[in-house]
Amino acid sequence: MQTQYLWFPLALLAGVAAAQEPPSAKFEQTFGAPGAVGGFHAEFSAYGAGLTYLQATDHVVARKFDGAAAGANDWLLLLWNGDDHMLRLAHAGAAPAAFPVDPSRALWTVARSGDAVTFTLDGGNGLILEKTLRHDPAQRGFTMELALRNAGSQATGTLELVLGGPVPVMPHESSLFGNLAVAIAAPTEGEAQSVPPQPGVLHPFTVDTKALAFAGSTNRFFGAFVWPKDDATRGAIAALTVATLPPVDDVDLKTKANTSTRVDHALRLPIPAIGQESRATFGLYFGPKSYRVFATLPEPARFAPILDIDLKSPCCGFEMPGGRPMAKLLLSLLGWFHDVVGNWGVAIVMLTILVRGLLLPLNFRMQKSMRGYSKRMAVLKPKMDALKQKHGDDQRALQQAMLALQREHKLMPPLGGCLPIFLTMPIYIGLFTALRTAYDVRQQPFIGWIQDLSMPDAMMRMSFWPHEFNLLPLVWIGMFLWLQTRMPLPTDPQQRQMQQMMRYMPILFGVMLYSYAAALLVYMVTSMAWSMVENMIVKKILGPMDPNVAAMTPQAI
Repeated sequence: MQTQYLWFPLALLAGVAAAQEPPSAKFEQTFGAPGAVGGFHAEFSAYGAGLTYLQATDHVVARKFDGAAAGANDWLLLLWNGDDHMLRLAHAGAAPAAFPVDPSRALWTVARSGDAVTFTLDGGNGLILEKTLRHDPAQRGFTMELALRNAGSQATGTLELVLGGPVPVMPHESSLFGNLAVAIAAPTEGEAQSVPPQPGVLHPFTVDTKALAFAGSTNRFFGAFVWPKDDATRGAIAALTVATLPPVDDVDLKTKANTSTRVDHALRLPIPAIGQESRATFGLYFGPKSYRVFATLPEPARFAPILDIDLKSPCCGFEMPGGRPMAKLLLSLLGWFHDVVGNWGVAIVMLTILVRGLLLPLNFRMQKSMRGYSKRMAVLKPKMDALKQKHGDDQRALQQAMLALQREHKLMPPLGGCLPIFLTMPIYIGLFTALRTAYDVRQQPFIGWIQDLSMPDAMMRMSFWPHEFNLLPLVWIGMFLWLQTRMPLPTDPQQRQMQQMMRYMPILFGVMLYSYAAALLVYMVTSMAWSMVENMIVKKILGPMDPNVAAMTPQAI
């Protein structure tokens, strides 16, 4: 256990607890029928009253380590952080005289029912702590009730505790899509705050805890969130801090995990009068990050900020303007097409056709204007050649003379030449962003060997690197190269050299996206097929374009 964890006593004692914990203290419990929405299988420990792991019984693993198909009982591991327990209470500092027993190291008594687990701990000086986790399938989680009872203590003031947050598992394959371990805290009004993993740094949230909507951590598809269910609980939250946790190998699933995050809650429970109690009640959500799933919850709008964070376009360290609204729009359109055809892959194809079809008139007009520009250039070509002979190797003088000639004859390239690519790039970035964390395409088949659109298409497995033969990126590279080689090289030496270099860019781009989600590659291949057909039709109607002009016209992807 590393000292980078929040609040030194919690980190240190959690490590000691893990080392001294008797095996008999652990027990398992299933909540809800396996396969039912919002069902879970959990392992708890009476030693510290912590949650050791949590599986979602309404989800199965994407695939087993050996490549075999997952069975009905291969439940998805949602929460786990090695030997460190979650949802455990600990003193925020030195043990106070009013409650000398450390709740993170003590053996709690346990009472179990079909839908609840209750832990009780006598603090030794008349104060009693009680923690109850009650299954709530409607909100895909639990209600957690913390109670501090006074059975005879004369103490006053508050009992300061730290509640360790849940830790979503970070599967190794998530690293293919960037670091998707994010901690988030959202107020009831205003902008949510997110924190990526920062090893060695304890990052405090500045969200007003008195107006807290929820806080927690996420992985690629799922989130684990805690929120106060009443004003008294909000008043008991003193601070929120993000701890970055080191990778923990998943021995059972035989895979390596990535760095994850945990949000810890500093609590101040008022010490009640003798015979009274103080309570704090939290809601717990452990489930998918999806607008369609959130719509089924009792409070559909509560977790919307989660996807606002996810849909920020990862573009060179800054958010591309329009990327997030475009991603939301594309997800909505994809959902609508899926409801019509019942297949997410077909829905992506339909979305691509819709987008490229809407851009077709604009592209046709651009191609026509570029051909007009080409004809005017042909008329001035003798004068341009004369300028090249006159200025020889003086490139600066040649450029100035060419610019003066173009101004004299009002010969400027049409501004619409690059417009289609500028319009398709926000769409591409939006789709790229949306599919990074699109739970809706998880484990969704398309055709043939493509059985999970959220993963590489993996036509076959290989014993050597890259270990999977992904066909779609290779098809896209081949189509792009064919399209590039069909374009004649410009006669201008500089443009010719640049065009020759651009012919190999698809290979680099395809390699970068070789292990990306099949859903994105379905879009890219469909879009490239559209470009190939569109170019043939436009060429047949309008005729060929001057290669020097064609070099100035980028291809939409």
